[in-house]
Amino acid sequence: MTERRSLFAALAPVYLSVFLFVAGNSALTILIPVYLSRRAHLGAATIGGVVGVVGIASLAARVPAGLAYSARRGRMYLLLGGALSAAAFAAVPFVTDPLPFAALMALNGLGWSVATTAQLALLVARPPAGVSTAAAMGWFSGATGLGNMAAGILGGGSADLLGLRATFFMLAATPLVGAVLMLRAVAASSALSAPAERHAGWTSWRALLQLPVPVWAGVLVMFFINGLNALTNTFQPVLALAAGMSVTQIGALSSIRSWASSSSRFGSGPLFSRFEPAGLTLPLVVLGTLATCLIPSVIASFALQVPLFVLAGLSRGLLRVTGSADAFDSLQSDERLQGLTSALLYGGLDLGKIVLPIAGGLFAGLWGVPAMFRIVPALLLLVYLALAIPARRAVTPETARP
Repeated sequence: MTERRSLFAALAPVYLSVFLFVAGNSALTILIPVYLSRRAHLGAATIGGVVGVVGIASLAARVPAGLAYSARRGRMYLLLGGALSAAAFAAVPFVTDPLPFAALMALNGLGWSVATTAQLALLVARPPAGVSTAAAMGWFSGATGLGNMAAGILGGGSADLLGLRATFFMLAATPLVGAVLMLRAVAASSALSAPAERHAGWTSWRALLQLPVPVWAGVLVMFFINGLNALTNTFQPVLALAAGMSVTQIGALSSIRSWASSSSRFGSGPLFSRFEPAGLTLPLVVLGTLATCLIPSVIASFALQVPLFVLAGLSRGLLRVTGSADAFDSLQSDERLQGLTSALLYGGLDLGKIVLPIAGGLFAGLWGVPAMFRIVPALLLLVYLALAIPARRAVTPETARP
C-alpha cells in the first residue's frame, strides 16, 4: 500500500502537468476564433490563416528542439516553453491586428513545441518505478485526452462567466503551473528513476539516420491518427448538417469519440501487460480506417454514427499508446535519441493535422465530401501498409535474436 501511494504521488503531478498544458492550449484554440471575430472583426479566411500559424511554428520547432534535448536541458526547455506560451496567452487581449496576432500565435506554437517535446522525453527518461513504457504512455495519452475533453468547458464556460480578457489571463497560468509541477516531480520524487546524463552535447542531424525502424513506424502512426481525426473534425459536420442533424448532436458525437479515446488510454495498461503493443497496431489502424470510411453511409442517423465514433476513439486512443511505446522501447534508454523521438512523434501529429484537411478538401472539391470520406482514409491506409509492413519485416530478424 505504501509503495502504491508513493507511485501515485509520483504519477499525479506528472499527469496533471500534461493535463494543464493540453487543456490550456486547446481552450485557447477554441476561443481565438471567437475573439478575432468579435473584437477584431476579421473574416473567416484571415482567422484561419492566423490560427494556422500555431501549427506551422510548432512543427518547425520540433526537430531542432529534439536535437538540442538532454535531460538536464529538458528541464530548462520545459520552463522556457511554458513561459513563452504563457506570455502569448496573456498578450492576446491587447492585440487585434492580424500580423502582430500571428506573431503571438507563432510564439505560442514555439513555446508549445519546446515544452511538450521536453515533457514527453523527460517522462520517458524518468519513468515511474515499476511502470512499463506502455503503461506510462497510456496514462500520458489519457491525460492528454482528458485535457482536450475539458478544454471546451474550461474555455467556453470561463469566457461566458468571466469574459474573454479574464479567461485569457487565467489560461496563461496553465502552461506555467504545468511546467512547475513536472519539474518538481522530476527533481523531488523518490519514485522516479534518475539515470545519469551521458550525452551533454547537441545531437547531430545524422542522428535521424540512427533511429530504429519502430520510431519511424511510430511517427507514421501519429500522422495517421491525427490525420483521420482532423479529417472527421473538418468534414463530418458539413455532411451532418446537410443531413439534418443538429449542432448538439454533432458536438455529442465528438465528445463520445474523445471519451472512447481517453478511457481506452487509461485502460491500456492491463491490455498491454498481456499483448505486445506492436502486434495490435495494424488491427487498430484498419479499425480506425473502416470507422471513418463508413461515416457517409450512416450520416443521417445519430444512433448509427455513435458506434463508429466509439470505434474511431478506441482506435485513436490505443494507437497513440502503441506507436509511442514501441518507438521509445526501441531506443534502449539512449538519452540522445529520446528528445529527438519525442519531437518526431509530436511532429507526426502536427503534420497529420495540417496535411489531411488540405488533401480532404482537394478530394472533396473534385468528387464530393461523401466520396472523399471513402477514398482518402483508404489511401492513407494503403500508404501505412506500404511503409510499415516492409519496415516491420526488415527489423524482425534483428529483434528475434537472443
